[in-house]
Amino acid sequence: MGLVVVVLLAGCGGSGGGSSTTSAADWANAYCSATATWVSAFQDARASVRDSSGATSPSDAVQSVSLATNTFTLALGDLGKPDTANGSADQEAAKELGDNVQGHVARASAAVDTNNENVTEAMQAAVVRKQATDAIASVSDTTDQLEQGDAELAAAMKTSSDCATLKADLAKETG
Repeated sequence: MGLVVVVLLAGCGGSGGGSSTTSAADWANAYCSATATWVSAFQDARASVRDSSGATSPSDAVQSVSLATNTFTLALGDLGKPDTANGSADQEAAKELGDNVQGHVARASAAVDTNNENVTEAMQAAVVRKQATDAIASVSDTTDQLEQGDAELAAAMKTSSDCATLKADLAKETG
């Protein structure tokens, strides 16, 4: 099982109902802050498993990422919509991202936690690696989509220090 979690963390969610509008700058900051926090939690869990002291078990690392994902999904659901031309579509993209990441993390967690004796560590590792890669890709793709959606949100994301941090973290993950 240790190998599986190392692969998950080396390879690389609930929903609220925010319906209010938020300025493009505030929305971009909130989206990028929540997303960067999730990416950071993912990186921290990976590092804790790589630490040879054994202080963090693979199950603890998976639990940590799962909890961070729940918080992330709630934050995305509570964003509301940016006060831009594509505000509704941007709000929906953020909510879909939360659902996608939640699904990837749940599938990876299930692979690690299986009691099926016919499932080998190699099989678990393959599932976990794919889900981790796909979760990070979803974050990266959605962030790129939001940056290209409309001029006002794109400008807000380009000037946001939270978005710059997110982009730097994603660059580390996606190579």
